[in-house]
Amino acid sequence: MIRKAFTFILMLSICLLSAAQKPRTKGTSSRKQTTTKTTTQKKKTTAPAKTAKSTTPAKSTKTAKSTKPAKSKKPAKPSKKEQLQAQQAQLKKNIEANKKQKAELEKKVRKQLDDVLLLGTEIDQQKRVIDTIRVGIDSIDTQISTLNAQLKTLEKELKDRQARYASSVRYMYRNRRMQSKMMFVLSAKNINEMYRRTRFMNEYSTYQRAQGEAVKQKQAQVEQKKEELAQVKADRKTMLAKEEKERQTLQKQQEQKQLMANELQKQQKTVTALIAQQQKEEAALNAQIDRLIAEEIAREKARIEAERKRKAEEQARLKREKEARERRLAEAKAREEKARQEARDAKTNEEKAAAKQRAKGAEKERKTAEKELAEERKQEKARERDREKSYVAADPDVKLSGSFASNKGRLPMPITGAYQVVRGFGSNVVDDTRGVHLSSKGIYLKGQPGAQARCVFDGVVSKIYSTGSAYIVMVRHGRYISVYSDLATVAVSAGQKVTTSQTLGRLGSTNIMQFQLRNWTELLNPIAWLRR
Repeated sequence: MIRKAFTFILMLSICLLSAAQKPRTKGTSSRKQTTTKTTTQKKKTTAPAKTAKSTTPAKSTKTAKSTKPAKSKKPAKPSKKEQLQAQQAQLKKNIEANKKQKAELEKKVRKQLDDVLLLGTEIDQQKRVIDTIRVGIDSIDTQISTLNAQLKTLEKELKDRQARYASSVRYMYRNRRMQSKMMFVLSAKNINEMYRRTRFMNEYSTYQRAQGEAVKQKQAQVEQKKEELAQVKADRKTMLAKEEKERQTLQKQQEQKQLMANELQKQQKTVTALIAQQQKEEAALNAQIDRLIAEEIAREKARIEAERKRKAEEQARLKREKEARERRLAEAKAREEKARQEARDAKTNEEKAAAKQRAKGAEKERKTAEKELAEERKQEKARERDREKSYVAADPDVKLSGSFASNKGRLPMPITGAYQVVRGFGSNVVDDTRGVHLSSKGIYLKGQPGAQARCVFDGVVSKIYSTGSAYIVMVRHGRYISVYSDLATVAVSAGQKVTTSQTLGRLGSTNIMQFQLRNWTELLNPIAWLRR
């Protein structure tokens, strides 16, 4: 009875506890879990009292677990506007990444393209070096052939001289007893014959010595020719070794160029687009240079025309002054003659004196006019001599043009320090690639970091133009114009006189500059004018 009562009380307390917890819990799932748990506890009512005590903490734990899902909330879905904004941000990020990747690729391809063109220029130069060496080897071969022929001739002459000398020595040895000098002389019939025999013996001795000396000289010539031939052969061997070394260098350069060309082939689309862009930029730059040069030519033509008009006006003024002096002279002569005639025709002394006075005044005017006219003629002759003496001295531009033209092939390089020719004048084609064809109106030079552009000859800075990212400096040397492009900074100003090798500005980060040379509008190949 007591056990049943205790069990009833326990179940009643559990029911009351669960009824008290119902308002705190939310959701049907938690109520089901509580009901299930109470049912399970009912089945365990047969357990002893200490079991009942142990179930109390379990109830609280399970109840706490059942309340956790009720506290957690599901995250709200983003709206369509937020989704679009996120997509736009991601798209913008992807575009920036693609631009950066494209810029890096173009930079890499541009460098590869410059390297290929630079290597092509070096290969052409290497070929010229090899051709020069080959010409030297051919010249040495010709020299060797000539020396061999000369040596054979000398050896033949030496053998002939040795044979004649040996024959005479053998003859003298065989007849050394019966033809002694004394017996040969004393056996003469008379004094004259004795003299002739004595003379013959002396001359024959001299001849023998001369033959011996000739043999020695010929031997020395043969030895000298052999040494010369050996030296020339050694030079040929050295030249061949140098040629082989240069050919190996050329082969390595060609292999390297082939590898670079293959790399460019992989990026053919980028290369084509880059070349199109580069051609467009260069066309715009050259158009700007052409415009600046056209303006300079127009200014110079206007100056020449103004100078011509000034000279024409000066000549007309001088002519008018001369004609005026001639008229004054003629008028003075006429007045003088008239006054003299009046003096001769005067009837009274007063009229005669007045006429003479007028004649003296007219004579004075005539002499003054003659003096002025003589001075004018003297000055005119002096001007004519100056014009005939030198038109060059009258026009500094003509003098400067002539001086510039006379220095063709001796002008200094327009860049300081060590340099490389990246692209030459005219058409530049890379043989192992498709579509790599660049036309240049000048030469592209690559210098060391910090390289500067310098003036190639005395002249005047006619124009400084900014493209936005670089500067163009134009220097006029009479009719000739030198153009320096892609400068980061400028060290001169427009209208400033500059001298040979004077610094014009500093190159940009790429250390590459374009140099053009023109005779008015005629394009010139700078390589033919520069000293390398």
